[in-house]
Order: sequence, then structure tokens, then C-alpha cells
Amino acid sequence: MERTAEPARSKRSEVCEDEVVGSIMVSIKRVFFIILSLLLLTSCTTVEGSGVRDQGSGDGSYEGDEGIRNSESGIRNEDGGIRNSENGIRNEDEGAEGHEGEAWRIRVVKSSGEEIWSFTEAELNNLMPKQADFSSHIYSTINNWPVERFYVAEGYRIESIFKMAGVLDNVQTATFRAADGYEVSLTREQLFIARYYFPQVGESAEGAEQVLPIISYRWKEGSTDLGELREDKPSLIFGQRNQFEHTNPAFIVGVSEIVIDEDPCETWALASTFPLPGSITEGETVKLQHQFYGLVKLHYTLDGSEPTLLSPMYNPSTYQSELNVPIPITEPTTIKVLVTGYGKNDSDIAEFEFFPVP
Repeated sequence: MERTAEPARSKRSEVCEDEVVGSIMVSIKRVFFIILSLLLLTSCTTVEGSGVRDQGSGDGSYEGDEGIRNSESGIRNEDGGIRNSENGIRNEDEGAEGHEGEAWRIRVVKSSGEEIWSFTEAELNNLMPKQADFSSHIYSTINNWPVERFYVAEGYRIESIFKMAGVLDNVQTATFRAADGYEVSLTREQLFIARYYFPQVGESAEGAEQVLPIISYRWKEGSTDLGELREDKPSLIFGQRNQFEHTNPAFIVGVSEIVIDEDPCETWALASTFPLPGSITEGETVKLQHQFYGLVKLHYTLDGSEPTLLSPMYNPSTYQSELNVPIPITEPTTIKVLVTGYGKNDSDIAEFEFFPVP
């Protein structure tokens, strides 16, 4: 009896021991999952606090927050500055973050790459008499959508900067390049010809006020209130020669380098047509063409007069092809075309004659 009782007590003891071990293991697992949950919660909080800022870029931009800056990017491209031709030159929320405590230094270099001079805003401020070299104004512009826009901007006159760099007298073409590689070239004439702010941009020249090309350190897109100026990346901003000129694609945000070329400016090649001049079926249409179609504007006339910058624009939109309308030929027609674009002199006038046949 005793022998059978002892094994019975031993089995109950083993069962108790198993229950204790199992209970301990469950407790350990619970503690482990609690600790793991706390670690994950801490990690998520850290990520939420830091956002998705690209720490390596240093420009304060956020992933997915660049708008169309680099697809409109440029005369930063073949499309004549697609960088924000639909929505302007920057994202409204981008601001000048990422450079707090870090001065923007702009290099002025020769076309060979040799540095001539460099400057920060603080250095310009110390070197230049503010009243003579500092400018603030409203600027009107049109992008390649095309959409009319306004900017308020203040900064330092390009003419004064070139004078300080010792290049004003000899510069023939200046290329303004952003840190991200977007760039635009302007001839001497395009930079320093009289340019204006047009309150009725896209419609009328009434009330036009002359404005100067500047490197702006305080500006705001979509505003006509100088009280809304805010610190931002140094940007090239300039006025329009007429109320219809598309200048917005040539506004450069985050200028980091200005390349000075003293060689004579090139001239844009002539436009061409499809089909070629000559006989054409009555009612058929003629398309105007150019090898750099996205970088130039084609101004034309049909009445025999010489086209100017105020003549109809054949290709007003980089994005809405339906606005670039071919020319119907219903009677003997002479098409004259002027090619204009940044970085080169305007083309000579091309002339094409078409004769409709039934």
C-alpha cells in the first residue's frame, strides 16, 4: 500500500512542478511582449517626430514635397523650365529650411570653371550701399502652362553684383545655376533691357512699372503684398518685356553659381514648317517647328508684316498641346516667324509661302 501511495504522491508533485514552470514561461512571454511593444512605440514616436526630411540633402525639402520642381525643372531642362511651370518655381511649404545657420554662398565663375568671386548675403550687405543696390517690388510672370502669377521679392541687383565681381563690362551671357543643377542662360540684352511689372499681366500693359533683375533672398510666390516677404533660398527673379512674356520658367531657386561667358552670343536657328512651303490642299493646316521647340517661342504673322514679341505665339503651352494650334491655309498665305528664347539672340525672320489648291 505504501509503495503504491509513494508513486501517487510523486506524480502529483511532478504535475505541480510542470504547472509552476508553465506559469513562469507564460509570465516571461508576457513581459517580453510588453518590452517589445514599448520599444516599437518609442521607435514610431521618434519617426513621427522627425518626419521624412532628407537629412543628407541639407535643403530642408521633404520627400514627396517638391511639387513639380524637378520635372518642370528646367531650362533646369529641354522643356524650357518645366521646373514649376504649372505651379510656379517652388512649393509653398518648402521655405528656406535646412539652411538655418548656414549662409548661401554664390560663386561667380568663368565659363572655364575658374572662380572670379563669391559672396553671401551678409557680405553683399556689408559691401553695397543699400539704397543704391537693394530693390524690392512686385513681379508679374507667366509660366508654360500658361498661367499668370505674381511674386513679391527683394534682393540685390544683378548689375551691382556683376560690378562687384568685375564682370559687368564684358559679360555677354550669364548662366544662373541652382544647387540641384537647374539652370538658365540669359544674354546681356535679355538681362539688362528694360523690364516691367504688369498689374494686368496677360491682358494689358496699363499701369506697368519698371523693375530690375535681382538675386532675391526674401520673396513669396502668389502675392502682391510686400508685407508677406519671407526668408527663402536666393533666387533669380526678373520682370517681363511685355505683358505676355513667359518668364517664370527662367526663375531660378537656390542659385549657387553664376557662369560668365564673354564670347559673342549665339543666335537661334530659323523655324521650319510641316509641310514644306509651296502648294497645299485647301483647308489643310501648317505646323511651325523648331529643333529646340521646348526652349523657344515662335511668334508669327500672316499679313506680311514682320513678327515681334507681341505677335501671336504659336506654342504658348508646354503642357496643353491643344493650345498650340496649326495654321489653316484657305488662301495664298505668307507665314513669317520669329524665334525667341533665353540664352541666345532672336532669330532672323523666316518666311514661308503657301498656295492652296482644290
